Amino acid sequence: MEQIIQFDNQLMEKILILEEECQKLSEQFKLQFQTEFQQGQSLSIDVVRLRKGKEASSDDLFEEDYESFIEIGLEHDGEYFPNGYIPLWKCKCEWLQKTGYLTCREIDDIKKTLTALLNEMVEDYGQETP
Repeated sequence: MEQIIQFDNQLMEKILILEEECQKLSEQFKLQFQTEFQQGQSLSIDVVRLRKGKEASSDDLFEEDYESFIEIGLEHDGEYFPNGYIPLWKCKCEWLQKTGYLTCREIDDIKKTLTALLNEMVEDYGQETP
């Protein structure tokens, strides 16, 4: 993760584009991989935005304790089982200064990581073949 101390509109735009691209990628992978899992298992891939542990909007990007990440998991029998986490952006206050951490990964790297995580999940939890 790249440490950032200069917050401006250009950075905000970069983060918003990254989160949006990751959301589209998440939806694409969910459609592609859902059929690989057993009936009753629901694949969950989402871009999560939190501030102090509660749901946040993209308007909160530069607020203290905001973070966004891709979360991958499975829902089964009403329970959620997280399986992977890819951090995108985090804003903290350190030594009385706002500090941000932005992923160094390009969208293609994120795509490769998602593919690897999902293939591993298919191996572990996927449909059993006769």
